[in-house]
Amino acid sequence: MAGRIPQAFIDELLERTDIVEVVRRRVSLKKAGSEYAACCPFHGEKTPSFYVSPQKQFYHCFGCGVHGTAIGFLMDYENLSFPEAVEQLAEQAGLEVPRENDDGPRQDTTGPLYAALEAAADYYVRQLRETPRAVDYLKNRGIDGSTARDFRLGWAPKSGLLQTLSERFSPQQLVDAGLAARRDNGDLRERFRARIMFPIRDRRGRVTGFGGRLIDDGEPKYLNSPESTVFHKGQTIYGLFEARRAQTRLDHLVVVEGYMDVVALARSGYHQAVACMGTALGRSHFDVLFRQVGHLTLCFDGDAAGRRAASRALEQALPVMQGMREVRFLFLPEGDDPDSLVRREGLAAWERLLEQALPLSEALVRLLREEHPTETAEGRTHFAHAAVRRIATARDPLFRELLCERVAEESHLPRERLEEQLQAAASADAGSARGPGPASGANAPPAHDPEMTARPPAGTPSRSEPAGAGGRRSSSLWAALLARILQHPELDWDTPALRELAAASGEASGTLGRLLEALGEQPRPDTARLLERFREHPRFERLLSLASAELHDGEHGMTRQVALDAADQLLRRHCRERMRELTASGSLDTEQRDELARLTSILQG
Repeated sequence: MAGRIPQAFIDELLERTDIVEVVRRRVSLKKAGSEYAACCPFHGEKTPSFYVSPQKQFYHCFGCGVHGTAIGFLMDYENLSFPEAVEQLAEQAGLEVPRENDDGPRQDTTGPLYAALEAAADYYVRQLRETPRAVDYLKNRGIDGSTARDFRLGWAPKSGLLQTLSERFSPQQLVDAGLAARRDNGDLRERFRARIMFPIRDRRGRVTGFGGRLIDDGEPKYLNSPESTVFHKGQTIYGLFEARRAQTRLDHLVVVEGYMDVVALARSGYHQAVACMGTALGRSHFDVLFRQVGHLTLCFDGDAAGRRAASRALEQALPVMQGMREVRFLFLPEGDDPDSLVRREGLAAWERLLEQALPLSEALVRLLREEHPTETAEGRTHFAHAAVRRIATARDPLFRELLCERVAEESHLPRERLEEQLQAAASADAGSARGPGPASGANAPPAHDPEMTARPPAGTPSRSEPAGAGGRRSSSLWAALLARILQHPELDWDTPALRELAAASGEASGTLGRLLEALGEQPRPDTARLLERFREHPRFERLLSLASAELHDGEHGMTRQVALDAADQLLRRHCRERMRELTASGSLDTEQRDELARLTSILQG
């Protein structure tokens, strides 16, 4: 069973993650002073009340109260568990999530596979340099040496790999890595022979598998690595590592059919093309792609097979369309592929063609209209029924409504009639698409906490409260102090009074101590990283509320002063209570007398 994710890794991940970019891929943000604003994705509204702070790396909605870090946003928006959200952010950052194992160190079973695949890639590259006919093939396809180097293209001879790697890796490791297969008699044979080799790399640049292309007659023309511990065809995107490395800011990807299309487009100067691993574009591919960008263009051949592939892709895309995601469909001239088109007409022609790609809504209408012509009443009826079946799978209510409007226009039917057909499915899908609401499930308000539940005051709490209000006053003081530390971790909080207060007994003092410890460990602390230290704390939700509370302090100097005044009052209260405990016990030992003297000194200071 997977162990815990180390806190140090969470800190590093959040330091590398920009919450503005995470939210912007899913929600339309507009600059609003030092923050970004949008209509809240968690409740219906017409006026923006959802704000994202790049300084705090925190989001908050003043309408429904939802708030949190980049991790929390993914958990709420995409209905992910905490480990799933961390995995998604780590993938975007090019990091591997480490795990702590309470049962002692686990044997690394994937390390040898990655090493074997890396050694094989190096071997294939060397073999390409020594094989003129393979080099000539690539040159004839317009691939120069620089592009071959960037994609680590290689050549697999008919034999030699197993002999080269046998001294470093066992036969079983070579089989597990997908580099070798067993014959019926148990002997090994090389999986890839006499093929141009395309290494497939993950987000971190590690080789996870290969695609091989024959340059002579034979079948299969393309051969991929088999499924393995490190290689999964249904979740693998060829060229994604290379695209991210070539682009400073990657906001759009074009999905083409094959490896050679990706490489040829890169050779022409277009570095935003990727390809699936010889399989139909599926839901898991969309999940991987939308973790990287919000806009996709799917490229298909213009023949009947291409239109069938487009129809299947459209069915897979509809359920994942939400927020700011966009999918467009590009149908190439019949007989062309990106490789042939860009070699014949150049990069400018390719980019002009991309501008003509159809939005998903128009592709839906065009594909259904080809199958069910709308010139007759019967055809329009069949068209509408087929459209409703597909639209019902869309999870985004707004997108469903707009699709209904477009289909109504094409079928000459009232939109209300189409919406009647969708009503039951829409009601069921709306709940699953949105996930748990901000005030239910894991986000429900915490139980009463006598030290941390009061709303933070706008300014310094009063020193002269009526008798009997001591508990409420302590709550307000603690809220005032903790809210300001959470919201302004960049200020200097290393003071004797705060250290003394953190050493006192009580849950709030313990929370303060953990905050001060975290501040000391982080050279550039922010609100998000502080909060993630407390995700399993019973008062985590309360701390989230404090992190988003309005303070009305004005300049930072006042913020720190308000907090320190609150800390001073809490410390004095603690000292008086502790002195009463000590004096009530009668005779004091040496240690207790020293403590009493120290407490007296604090009160007189």
